[in-house]
Amino acid sequence: MENIDFSEFVTQEQDEGMSGQISGSFSFKQVGSITKYVEPVSGESTIDMIVEMFQDQPDLMAVPVEYNTGGIGIIDRKTAAAATSTAWKRLTAKNISDYVSPVSIFLNARDFIEKALAKVSEINRKDGVLYFPVYYNNRTFFGIVSLDDFLERIAVIREQDMEKAFVIQQELLPDPSKIPDLPFKATCWNRMANTLGGDFYQIYPVDNSKYLVSCFDVSGKNVAASLLTIAVGSFFNTMKFMKDKPSHPSAIISLLDDYLQTTVPAGSFITAAICYVDMARKQMYLYNCGHTTVYILFAEETGEGRRVKIASVNASLPPLGMGEVKATLEKNTAGDKSYAALPIKEDMHLELYSDGFTDMQTEDGIRYDDDRSKEFFINLYSKKYEEVSDTIGKTVDGWIQNAMLPDDVTVLDIRF
Repeated sequence: MENIDFSEFVTQEQDEGMSGQISGSFSFKQVGSITKYVEPVSGESTIDMIVEMFQDQPDLMAVPVEYNTGGIGIIDRKTAAAATSTAWKRLTAKNISDYVSPVSIFLNARDFIEKALAKVSEINRKDGVLYFPVYYNNRTFFGIVSLDDFLERIAVIREQDMEKAFVIQQELLPDPSKIPDLPFKATCWNRMANTLGGDFYQIYPVDNSKYLVSCFDVSGKNVAASLLTIAVGSFFNTMKFMKDKPSHPSAIISLLDDYLQTTVPAGSFITAAICYVDMARKQMYLYNCGHTTVYILFAEETGEGRRVKIASVNASLPPLGMGEVKATLEKNTAGDKSYAALPIKEDMHLELYSDGFTDMQTEDGIRYDDDRSKEFFINLYSKKYEEVSDTIGKTVDGWIQNAMLPDDVTVLDIRF
């Protein structure tokens, strides 16, 4: 058993001053910030004394015990209660040292909680230990910490980290205040299934009259997926500062695929629907990289009146992140295009969405599916621009009701 020098132990009178002062010197992520100071008792004391301590201090769950040899152990409330649970046990009760659980690990108050948790969890699994002594400056006993203290703080730390990651992810999305300045009307609707998601969208100005309107969907969920969406967002942010940045859509998409190939781990990929909008030439170019169907809606006058027509652009390119998109675009000939070129007409609508929209389910497990999605966009065409966001939200809420959202949902409605 490891020995600790107790000659510098703080006394009960020093507790409030010194312990409080030391506690304030640790960061939120260090063991010292969750350690509770409890003055050690002598192992030669009777078990009745410990029982009285627990009775007098309801919040006290464990007490450090000092051996004459200089070692230290822990006795918890449950052990003390079991040792005196009957009249016979109380009559034959021995010294505290006979009931102490030996300690095989000592924590440093300056250790980081996440790193120390691995050691604490291993000891708990092997020996069932729940409480651990903590020392300060390698010599001074500081207090005890429980496995529950670790788990509670880890939960808070991870929640805070998730919130920070969420803010970063949101900052990489298009600035809502700049959406009204676009030469077309754009509604970007997004709801994540978790705090962090694998959907991403972007409206990137190539120049004063050209824009990339894109919807991305990363394979996987939560943190891992969100990191890849951040990688996509970082690409577009970096493009803003490039002096010789490409302007042709195929060149931009090839560069993005090349960049993501170095970022995306094996087995992961990113689907994307990317529309290059040239407002000067009134032309759009659609690249569907393994993504859901892209819909283009427009109205035509017929003998029976105005009729809404819909065109579909399905995936003709593989997902991004594997290098295949760049290879395909580089070898394509003029007669073998991997994109759809369409003239921009007045009142034309472009609809991009992630598969979370088609995959949302009712409480009975009924999927929204592709046919309902297509019908939804046909009906959305007649809605006013100001009603689009609310219509999407009501449709999602009305379909899932009390069911959980199985995947992130993103819908981009672009009106020319």
